[in-house]
Amino acid sequence: MPALPVERERPALRDHQVQPVRLMAQAHASGAPGFLLAYPTGSGKTAMLINATLDLPEVKTVVVVTKLDVVPAWRSAISYFGSGGKRWVVIHPEQLWRLFDHPVQRLNWLPADKAAGHAAEGGVPRVRFDAVIVDESHMMVSPDSVRSRLIGRLVLPDRVTGSRPWFARASASPFSSPEETGYVSDLLAHVAEVPAPGRLSTADHRTWLQEHFGFALTAGQDGRWDHSVSGTDVKSIESLLFSGAVGTTATAEQIGLPTLTRELRPVELSPEDRDRYEAAWTQFRTLHGLEIGDGTVDDKSPALRQVQKASLLKAPKVAEIVAGLVEDGYQVVVPAWYLDNVSALSRLTAAALAARGLPDRVVEITGASRGLREMKRQAFQAGQALVAVVNSLEGINLHAGERGGAGKGKDATKTPRACVIADVLTGGKRSLQAEGRTQRDGERSLTLYVYAEGTTEQRWLARMLRATAGTQALVQSPAEAQALQDLADQLSVQQEEAEHQ
Repeated sequence: MPALPVERERPALRDHQVQPVRLMAQAHASGAPGFLLAYPTGSGKTAMLINATLDLPEVKTVVVVTKLDVVPAWRSAISYFGSGGKRWVVIHPEQLWRLFDHPVQRLNWLPADKAAGHAAEGGVPRVRFDAVIVDESHMMVSPDSVRSRLIGRLVLPDRVTGSRPWFARASASPFSSPEETGYVSDLLAHVAEVPAPGRLSTADHRTWLQEHFGFALTAGQDGRWDHSVSGTDVKSIESLLFSGAVGTTATAEQIGLPTLTRELRPVELSPEDRDRYEAAWTQFRTLHGLEIGDGTVDDKSPALRQVQKASLLKAPKVAEIVAGLVEDGYQVVVPAWYLDNVSALSRLTAAALAARGLPDRVVEITGASRGLREMKRQAFQAGQALVAVVNSLEGINLHAGERGGAGKGKDATKTPRACVIADVLTGGKRSLQAEGRTQRDGERSLTLYVYAEGTTEQRWLARMLRATAGTQALVQSPAEAQALQDLADQLSVQQEEAEHQ
């Protein structure tokens, strides 16, 4: 976007945002290659990143890589704080290839996926940016993904000058395991004063961590890495990233945000539905060779989609839970990952609300209706809809009291929010993103995890909650991590007791 005139005083930051901005400026001045901002959802990371960049006089050109649905929010925030006379480009990962030329291929003549592949392998940036900002940086945990390789090429040293862009990364859930830290290996190397390894496979990055930093990476009984709250790996991350002047993190409590309230809500299926549910899970586990599920399966897996379809079996019970929350005075958000689930939950919830004599106002917010997305979001925030069923997580605010959230200058309702997570999740980071839609900007929200009692889903949910606990432990939120671990243990104990009856 073009530079905007700088004529007004920059809006003030909130108190908890000032220190991270200062730390980023200090890291840049010290010669660090970048920074990791691992602050909680709703803490205003966008504002921190913009202000830190504005405070770097050497930076003249900036590219921001963020999810498609978040692009408008970033552009609005840049307009709000001012461009500082800098040139800003805000782009989503699927369009990154447009920033590259290729020595052989004419990228504009190719389908987008092929153009992106060629750019990731041998693309040359058309513009040398002084700063590269990656919002929701957990999108880079897979080193072999096209988006990771494209971003990697953006931050390569200049062939002539040897200089490289300042590389700022931000996420509330940056990694669920030490082996997912490949995209911050340059920061780890800078602190340890060893050569940056460049792009490594996950296995090679694991070896690099062990050789240079002594990461334990001890496999737990369930086949996942053990990084408990007091684990060696957690302490190493804290020492290298968050005490090494190349990153910062904070708990919600430390910056004055309310602690999230989570509850488990089991539902019972009929014997017939339970058998059908288990059959879908069995197919899923067999295809992927999983004993329980490891939370990292490709979202497009056909077997995973079968499990998601099977979750329709518990949709009527989920709808009753949602209607009960509305009856208790909540506005409710229901994240779902599969469009059939979104449609079914919307229809069944509307019927459950009507049966209780409540307004049957439910909106669906999905990528399939992008043009109506903001209108529907504002309808929920204005209280015209009481329930929102969504399959979009990043860049959407659904919390109570959002300033201007109802559109036309009106704030969102102060009605308390609840988030009901009942669909199959594929990792700990995603659950944190789902929770953050309703608990943000200092507003408290209730989160319910709904599962089919006594099924494989119960064990999967326990596994996912442990992964989420690992994510929170690695960003130095021990109380949050322990709370999530306690929920996982509760599920496991209940499962064991049921199996021995």
